[in-house]
Amino acid sequence: MASQFLLMFAFMLANTFPSLLLITIIAFAITCLFSIITLPVEFDASKRALVWLDQSGTAQGEEYEGAKDALKWAAMTYVSAALSSLVMLIFLILRYMGTNRE
Repeated sequence: MASQFLLMFAFMLANTFPSLLLITIIAFAITCLFSIITLPVEFDASKRALVWLDQSGTAQGEEYEGAKDALKWAAMTYVSAALSSLVMLIFLILRYMGTNRE
């Protein structure tokens, strides 16, 4: 939540205080790195959940296939978050490079 306010102020004051935009870039770089690092953890958790469902017999047949699909798409939300974080970081870096040229 704090990053949203930091981003808003960074855009409003980018020309006046370019260092605020640099602080925002550093903050987004940390969140981007965290998003990318957690990807393998999420995929492993989904894989372990499927193994447990299979071994415990909790979900069989159609239910298992539905759970498999749901877990796959749940993991994909983390991929989406990591990609959007990376795109935002690239945008901020390009914006910072543009404000420093003036």
